[in-house]
Amino acid sequence: MSKSLGNFFTIREQLAREEARHGGRKTTPSSNHQLFSDCLENYIIKNFHYSRREAVSYVKFRNNLKFEKSSKHKGTRVVMFPPFRFRNSGLLFTSSAVVNKLTKLETQIQIRKTIRPSVPTPNHLRSLKLSLFDQLAPPIYSPLLFYYLPSSEWNRAKNTERCDKLQKSLAETLAKFYPLAGRHRKDDFSIQCNDEGVEYVETKVNADLAEFIREEPEVEFLENLLPWRVPRRTDLSSSPLLGIQVNKFNCGGLVMGIQISHVLADAFTLGTFFNEWVHVSKTGTTKGCVPCFDQLSSLFPARVLSGPQFSLPSNMGAKIVTRSFVFDASALANLKDRIEKSTRVVSVMALIWKVLTGISSAKHGHSRDSTLVFAMNMRGKTKLPSLEHALGNFCVAAFATLEANQTRKELNDFVNLVRSSSKDTSAHIGKASVEDITSMFVNYSPHGQKNETDIYLCSSLCRFPWYEADFGWGKPSWVNTISKNVEMISLIDTKNGEGIEARVSLNENDMAEFENDPDILTFCPPQKQHSIPRFGQK
Repeated sequence: MSKSLGNFFTIREQLAREEARHGGRKTTPSSNHQLFSDCLENYIIKNFHYSRREAVSYVKFRNNLKFEKSSKHKGTRVVMFPPFRFRNSGLLFTSSAVVNKLTKLETQIQIRKTIRPSVPTPNHLRSLKLSLFDQLAPPIYSPLLFYYLPSSEWNRAKNTERCDKLQKSLAETLAKFYPLAGRHRKDDFSIQCNDEGVEYVETKVNADLAEFIREEPEVEFLENLLPWRVPRRTDLSSSPLLGIQVNKFNCGGLVMGIQISHVLADAFTLGTFFNEWVHVSKTGTTKGCVPCFDQLSSLFPARVLSGPQFSLPSNMGAKIVTRSFVFDASALANLKDRIEKSTRVVSVMALIWKVLTGISSAKHGHSRDSTLVFAMNMRGKTKLPSLEHALGNFCVAAFATLEANQTRKELNDFVNLVRSSSKDTSAHIGKASVEDITSMFVNYSPHGQKNETDIYLCSSLCRFPWYEADFGWGKPSWVNTISKNVEMISLIDTKNGEGIEARVSLNENDMAEFENDPDILTFCPPQKQHSIPRFGQK
């Protein structure tokens, strides 16, 4: 049988055989949609060797099927609307008459301007020295997207009013966070706080936000909601350190895209700035705290380093796909029941790492050394209490390594490795002096890894109040980050704070194995594997 789903009647013949297994009751798509869907899923899995998730995805999109008469095909040819690409060409549906809505998505720029601080920065604050941690941070922008569904009282004038308020409150917030309105001077490891401003963009999107989300857009489409492409380097002296893009959908929904230079800000710094901006926008007043950007640089000044500097990963340009895996409260409880005492984040990190090592072993035919690299916020973990609220970069990389010859590779083993690495890193830096910490990073070299070592990158945005970002028109329905051309794992809390959403970016073949791994299916079944959570779910 040809591996094509083009002939609808071929599927119906298969359905007739499936119906016999359900008591012989005659069933048509119109009379029993659920049974038809179940049969179609089973047909795809059996005849095309597709995963349950791929079959479920196909049937979900099949709700928008359209029928097209064609002289090239006898009978009726089923054309998916919108076209959906599975991992093989056998299920690639295209038609010149039926075009994916997302390929026609128009993002029209209405405003592109520079927002400067509402109050000029004093002359004595015009230069900010970077710290050693800033110097070691990757010179790229960190992206974050906030999705706001329209309220019942929405009208076009309200969105205009909201955007005006955003611009005004942004300028007022930049007066306190003035380094973000400056420019990076790479030659002398500093930020020139010259009030050149941040980039602000407003766009009109010819789509309904809820429909856009249901389309499960790929990274390439989400990228259109950000000021700049991903990844974008930020080590040019002319580049703004912060970009904001407000995307206004036809329905009245808003998506706010933010990109901030990692040279000056880690997640803690971004969260601190964002919370202040939200507060100013909603209340019209600023908070009492005064941000301090020079604490870290005074203790850990940047310097000329002879070791290797940041370089983009070697897999740049490879076909990387991103999927979202939601571990809800019950899944996390079940996961923690299987392991020794552990945090939610460590449990999810360890599970994903375990699955990835198994995929690597199967792919290469033997076990390889494996290292999980994850960032740790060091605020509050050192004997320098004054740094608890320091802005800038104050994260270190922790390395959990599994050697190929290790015999025990159960989930608890991975949990123990992650937990030990985190504890050892915290203890070592917590007891170290400023000189010891500086020496540790100045002399660090990444060349200790063997050639046959799999390295996995993981970052966590958990425990930050992203979902409290109410600018005055309600809290976001969803918050996410995106990664492009880089294999990595990003963790963020779900909206109710009880679950964790893992955004996993892998090459296509590894992703197909990952999403069908028994461990992943146990804690994150297909209905919880999706690019964007369904609004209304907790």
